[in-house]
Amino acid sequence: MNKIIDLTGKEQSFDGCMACAINEGKFNFMGSDIFKGEYFSVLQDAELPIDGFVVIASNRHVEKLTELNSEEQKNLIELINKCLTALQKFGISEEYNVVLEEKAGYHFHVWLMPRAKWMIEKFGKVLKNIKPIQDYAKENMKTPENINKIKNTCELLKNELSK
Repeated sequence: MNKIIDLTGKEQSFDGCMACAINEGKFNFMGSDIFKGEYFSVLQDAELPIDGFVVIASNRHVEKLTELNSEEQKNLIELINKCLTALQKFGISEEYNVVLEEKAGYHFHVWLMPRAKWMIEKFGKVLKNIKPIQDYAKENMKTPENINKIKNTCELLKNELSK
């Protein structure tokens, strides 16, 4: 049994792979229902209370980008573009770091990490400081105001991606 503390501070448990548990409806959290397409799901990151930090996870368990077929790869790029366009439209962040994560034994996913003003001011270049940014967010950003902001962004993105 795996356990995490979600972005609202609630302890959550799931068996095996988190993305598979989400896809099977066995693990839910705020922002886990933003979008589910044929090949990919879009979620707010479960643990990190960072507004606009979106995860795109494959609906089937693969570990590498090269395990996706050409239709899935094409769909992934289109979905990344659609998410980034929407998040920029909502004024969440003008720039993002797009990180494809491949890791043996883990579910392939893509992070859309905003380059928020507070991140740049506090940590400098976002990409090289992702871990300190994540640690800071876990410790300092689980405020009701920030959680409401994230909830609002999730709803906006959910509505935009359903079009």
